[in-house]
Amino acid sequence: MTITFYTDSGSGSCRRVSTVIQHLNIQVETIFIDILAGENRQPSFLSINPTGMLPVIVIEDNTQNKTVLSEAAAIMIYLCEHYDNKELLPESCRMEVLQWMFWAAEHFRQPAPIYFEEKVIAPIMGAAENTSRLEQANQLLERHASILNAHLKDKRYVVGDQVTLADFDLAAALSQMPRSGIPFDQYEHIMAWADHLEKTVPAWHQSGELLHQRMDTALGQKQAN
Repeated sequence: MTITFYTDSGSGSCRRVSTVIQHLNIQVETIFIDILAGENRQPSFLSINPTGMLPVIVIEDNTQNKTVLSEAAAIMIYLCEHYDNKELLPESCRMEVLQWMFWAAEHFRQPAPIYFEEKVIAPIMGAAENTSRLEQANQLLERHASILNAHLKDKRYVVGDQVTLADFDLAAALSQMPRSGIPFDQYEHIMAWADHLEKTVPAWHQSGELLHQRMDTALGQKQAN
């Protein structure tokens, strides 16, 4: 079986999957799709994933059957289950991990893209910030970050005593914080947890380094133009 991983290392969603791939030492063929250049909207990629979203994996077995899987959380769960790895998705707390992953998607990660679009993309495009969108993002942040912050008091990880998929799914929302300025830093337990992940999970740290290198280079080029 072969797995082809379509990714842009500057994407927080792609970071979640690449972290799992590295953490579990899974062999994949990586194909870079430049989101900022619109390569994800080209017919060649849309024929693989009509939504135009990254990440995507294409799984081919020995009979040349293909399975295309998109959505980062689904890919992460598939990789853990296919490779029978219980470390990131333990049986003892599986439903709790999945609960936090779904909560991340439905609630916690919502403000981060708004901040990125208004604080980073809008200036590059010569547009003014949409203050109403930022106000909405602030309301979402205050509502949901306070819940996670309270949960993380005296905790090293979101679920149990080891890193799980829930940590990656939630921490991805902080990935663009140095550029977008989203104010997670007002939540001390979130920041302590995020710092602990960076220091104790090598795959998470490395995916973050790649994300920052990619974004700093790409945004620097766009600003220069």
